[in-house]
This record gives sequence, structure tokens and C-alpha cells, in this order.
Amino acid sequence: MEKAASEADFRTAVMAHLALIEERARSPGGNGRQNKLYYRGEPIILLTDLVTGLDVSEKTIKRYRDAGKLTVYESKEGNIKFVLQSDFDAFLDNYFISSSNPEYGTVKKKQTGGNANI
Repeated sequence: MEKAASEADFRTAVMAHLALIEERARSPGGNGRQNKLYYRGEPIILLTDLVTGLDVSEKTIKRYRDAGKLTVYESKEGNIKFVLQSDFDAFLDNYFISSSNPEYGTVKKKQTGGNANI
């Protein structure tokens, strides 16, 4: 009987989690997107969103920061980290290439594997 109750509790938790995800998707701001945040009038991107969106680890973002490729703002207390939209745009412009760029094939062939050019 205890096992059945445990399974029911797990199912209830999963259903509650799915309902919360659906509710967030319907919340103001629409389409599951969070309200935009700004620093001195400029949009910011939370580091957790970058990690998720680029499918990289926070350690990778820290390496970009340490190499001077991306400016990351960090709170003096707590664990809040973000980048400015303009800094992220510059990072993409400098270290990524569009597949529609005429030089795409040449640049990608020079790459030795992985993220060697980033």
C-alpha cells in the first residue's frame, strides 16, 4: 500500500509541475516569456537563460568572460548574473558566423573541431 501511495504522490507532483509550466506559459508576457528586465534602459539577459539557450555550461560562459569575449555583470551579494543585450550581440557578431555568410564554408573548414574558434 505504501508503494502505491508513493507512486500517487509522484504522479501528483508531476501533474502539478506540468500545470505550473502551462500556467507560466499563459501568464502576462505571453508565450512563456518572462517580463523583460533592463539595466540603465538596456535589456539584460540572465546568465541562466544564456546557459539554457546556448546549451552550454556556466563554466563555458565564465571562460568567455575570463577571455574578455563577453562582459558578465555579477551581484556583490547573492548569485545574480546577467549580460547586456548589446554585449551579447557583439559576442555573437565577433565569434559566430551565419551559415548564409559567403565565407561560412571556408571558416568552418579551418575549424579543428568543437568550439575551437570561440
